[in-house]
Amino acid sequence: MGKISMASRVAYNLPYANSSVDQQIKLFSSKGLTIEDLVVLSGAHTIGFAHCKNFLDRLYNYKGTKQADPSIDPRLLKALKMSCPQVGGNVDIVAPFDVTTPFVFDHAYYGNLQSKLGLLSSDQALFLDPRTKPIVQSFGQDKAKFFQAFSAAMDKMGSIGVKRGRRHGEKRKVCSMHL
Repeated sequence: MGKISMASRVAYNLPYANSSVDQQIKLFSSKGLTIEDLVVLSGAHTIGFAHCKNFLDRLYNYKGTKQADPSIDPRLLKALKMSCPQVGGNVDIVAPFDVTTPFVFDHAYYGNLQSKLGLLSSDQALFLDPRTKPIVQSFGQDKAKFFQAFSAAMDKMGSIGVKRGRRHGEKRKVCSMHL
């Protein structure tokens, strides 16, 4: 129903920080999005930050091994451990998704994944999986291609679940009012 917006519904529609590529593909596919859409929309992580709780297991207990994720660059691992201790850390601490250009919307995110500098395991997994790796490499080499694909994928994503016709939706003359 288009008249309801609830934070509790968001989690079911976004991948988790530790989602596998299979889980991400399944989620995106359920929305009518392709594997390329998954990789390009993940490129939104070229800006923004994540709280330590979203990647703490990756630093200290990756997949229950009591070890760090072996696919993370050792220098990044050391820096993240300094900011995000295993226990007792400040819950407000954040780290940038894109460690090289965190405040610039660019294609550096993809180069970071190729250099083992992905913050979330769900991001780094995109470079490790043979289905998504070539797409990561392609966007890492061509900023214009990424920008064009990102624009198209955002447009496509904006059409998910749009209600059309009198039986399925409504046109509001004043969008700030809810009837």
